[in-house]
Amino acid sequence: MLNYRRHPWFFPLALLAVCILAYGLQAPWLGYYLDDWIILAAYHSHGVQGLMEYAFLGNRPLVFWLWWLGFQILGEAPLGWQIWALLWRWATVTAAYYTLQLLWENQPRRNAAIALLFAVYPIFKQQSSALTYSFHWITFALYFFSLIAMIRATRTRSHYLVWSVAGVLANAVQMFSQEFFVGLELIRPLVLFLALENTPSTRQRIKRTLIHVLPYALLWGGFLLWRLHFMPTPGSDRNTPIILFNLIDSPLPTLLTLIGRALQDTAEGLIGVWAETVAPSTFAFQPISNLLAWGLCLSGAVLAFLVLRQRQPGFSSTEQPWHWQALSLGGLALLGGFAPGWLIGRYLTDTSTLYNDRFGLAAMFGASILLVTFLDWAIRPGKPQQILLSLLIGLAIAQQARTATVYRWSWEDQRSLFWQLHWRAPGIKPYTAIFGNGALAKYMGSWANISALNLLYFDDIPSPAYTWYFDLYRYPIKEFVEEGGAVTDEKNFLEYRAPVSQSLVILSETLENQCLWLVSEADRHNPYLEEVVRTALPLSDLSRILPEETYPVPTSIFGKEPARDWCWYYQKARLAEQQNDWQTMVSLWAQAKDQGFTPHNEPEIVPFILASAHTGNWKQALELTDQAYYPSFVMHDYLCTTWRRIRDEVPPSPEKAEALRQAIKEFDCENIIRP
Repeated sequence: MLNYRRHPWFFPLALLAVCILAYGLQAPWLGYYLDDWIILAAYHSHGVQGLMEYAFLGNRPLVFWLWWLGFQILGEAPLGWQIWALLWRWATVTAAYYTLQLLWENQPRRNAAIALLFAVYPIFKQQSSALTYSFHWITFALYFFSLIAMIRATRTRSHYLVWSVAGVLANAVQMFSQEFFVGLELIRPLVLFLALENTPSTRQRIKRTLIHVLPYALLWGGFLLWRLHFMPTPGSDRNTPIILFNLIDSPLPTLLTLIGRALQDTAEGLIGVWAETVAPSTFAFQPISNLLAWGLCLSGAVLAFLVLRQRQPGFSSTEQPWHWQALSLGGLALLGGFAPGWLIGRYLTDTSTLYNDRFGLAAMFGASILLVTFLDWAIRPGKPQQILLSLLIGLAIAQQARTATVYRWSWEDQRSLFWQLHWRAPGIKPYTAIFGNGALAKYMGSWANISALNLLYFDDIPSPAYTWYFDLYRYPIKEFVEEGGAVTDEKNFLEYRAPVSQSLVILSETLENQCLWLVSEADRHNPYLEEVVRTALPLSDLSRILPEETYPVPTSIFGKEPARDWCWYYQKARLAEQQNDWQTMVSLWAQAKDQGFTPHNEPEIVPFILASAHTGNWKQALELTDQAYYPSFVMHDYLCTTWRRIRDEVPPSPEKAEALRQAIKEFDCENIIRP
């Protein structure tokens, strides 16, 4: 068996393997999500200046350089960012392990168990949002490096100054870049105290601890002064420590609320998150990705067990000093990790807002220490304990893999949606708003859609931006329709201002397997339109669409164009309909049939009814109408108004008159079609 001391490379490689199992296997099929898009848009359009402006308006003015560094190395392809974030997570966990090794050199198995849990702890679920959270892992790694340097400085007199400067500098960089790990400074004096175990007396140990921690304490105080007083905060500061202020104004109610929420977060972080790893829904054969997740669980558990079985110096299960040290360090790290979120009134267990798991990211280190400590207390060291720890690590890997799968599905939906929009509207005129029914895809919405659309259609994002996305459920659409005028909005460094009449309306995910629908007044009687979409139809001006692209799709961002499927033929037919190119539409229908593609639903047949009529193929027009009409009959009004269009648009002929007569009779269109 391998020995940790003889083969120092063994455990870091094992950690890397665990990280790859949990986060890396699906990386080639992951993309951009949520804030990734606005960061990408800032850099793509304005380079480092754009990143600086975004960071400044986001109340983290000094974080921009971390993204800029990534873009210089990786470019704009999402795969690079997935690998980048994974490597920095691995670097963070590896640095945490070496920190523990410096403190508890004779406990490599316990240290390994903590590091393995820390690598996959199921609190934080946004690893796939790699561009956004890469800077968290960079700064987290710098924090642990500062601990390592601090410990080295206390133990190496000849290099004291070098290690001290390196530690303070690394901590300054991570702390002033962003505030997520500032609460973990609470454990620094304890880490120093534990590191100075060979000091002759407790009094001298405390004295040396205070001396060595002083530079870091001054740095921490400087950061708090900067953050609370000097740091520029344009507009509102989303990270205002409101709980701290409330403790001054109304101490007792605030304290009781804080204690209650802190207990809930602690229980969730130590116990609740593990319940999700064995939720009943995970014990299913479908989707196939769930079976793969269980396979990763088994693989990860076996790997962890093999790692934890490696030889190490013996220790007794009643070794109290380690337990009390670990309990103290883990508890303080857990509370310190949660503290920055608590101070601004954000909690892991708060269900009123989304994505609060990020407020547990800094607490995962402490949670891992506590969990290993409790298990070591409860179960005698040996195979049973190692099996249980390995099982927990395997379950966490499976849960992280399931989460990555959901992100992968989101990226598939995004790519399909954006490419379909490009097929339907190869270009759009500047200052065109796009109204849609919701977030469009999971892990999207708001400025993510806005940024993605600007990147899809334009090489630059001026102020005001060329295009904007409005969620029909979040804006007063009826007022827009009735009052007209200009529509304005702003998100961070982006703003928009243009006449509301310069708009398009899109619809997605109303029906299963539905293509993206770009709708107008002609689609008013589509029975599957949501009411809010129907209200917005007067805003949709198809003349805003340009039949030729003015800017090629950046495939480094959106990926290569998907293979042609039914939706490609449908979108190209709708574009041809806009140009009254009926022959092309008929040709597209024939090509789709030859390829074995069929409409996904009844409304997607309608354009080809029109095309068949305009090209004199009345038999096909009636057959397609029949196909769309039966068996549900819900398409009655939509089909009859389509035939009314045929009545008004197609030149008269005996064949047209006979087809109209049959349509009126067979589809009960007398009240809508009046020849």
